[in-house]
Amino acid sequence: MNILAGLLLSIVTSCGQTDQTEDNKNTTVTTSDTIEQSQNKYPGELTEGQKKVLEGAKKVLEQKAEYDLSMAYYTTEYNEEGEYIGGKVFPGGDIDPKIGVCTDVVVRSLRKGDVVDLQEELNKDIKNNWRDYPMSRWGAKKPDSNIDHRRVPNLEVWFSKYWQELPATYNHSDYQPGDVVIWDLNQDGTNDHIGIVSDKVVDGRIYIIHNFPDPGYVAEEDVLEEWQVTGHYRINY
Repeated sequence: MNILAGLLLSIVTSCGQTDQTEDNKNTTVTTSDTIEQSQNKYPGELTEGQKKVLEGAKKVLEQKAEYDLSMAYYTTEYNEEGEYIGGKVFPGGDIDPKIGVCTDVVVRSLRKGDVVDLQEELNKDIKNNWRDYPMSRWGAKKPDSNIDHRRVPNLEVWFSKYWQELPATYNHSDYQPGDVVIWDLNQDGTNDHIGIVSDKVVDGRIYIIHNFPDPGYVAEEDVLEEWQVTGHYRINY
């Protein structure tokens, strides 16, 4: 997968490629770090908010959008129902629903779960609180509703402000369905991957709904420990 590294970093931190290290990939998990489960499902009670996030993420999982290796800049010309409009759609705008990157999983999940339109909310918050966001990282001079909500660092800021921030650990029992997880793929100080915790639990290990170059489409996988966990957020209702 390293062959793709240069290509995938062409647009900074939308979602990136990783040079996997043994430190995180092969983390040993003890019994106390896992969740007791029944029939591979999370056994605990969920809040209404968590249920909505999870419901949206499951719908995105069903669609299995392909990973967009071009990581190109797009105008949001599709509406949230996936219909091509032929001009910019805002709010409720999307790129071609057949493709996407990791951030699109989160944006689409929260829309489909009727939680929040991150395109609209990020645009509003960036306008009102420009200095809160790392806009200088990509040389932005003003908000851009086509791409701002599709950047991991921007989403990280928004979640840290409006959701409950929890410890970023490798302890599977610290996570619940609907939680948002952020990683630094290459441990270089750039947070560049994001996913949503599913309700699937196998041998005490949580699964994540995300989109990554391998396997190349939205999938539900045991990847919490694959990379350096840097963010962990939970809806607050």
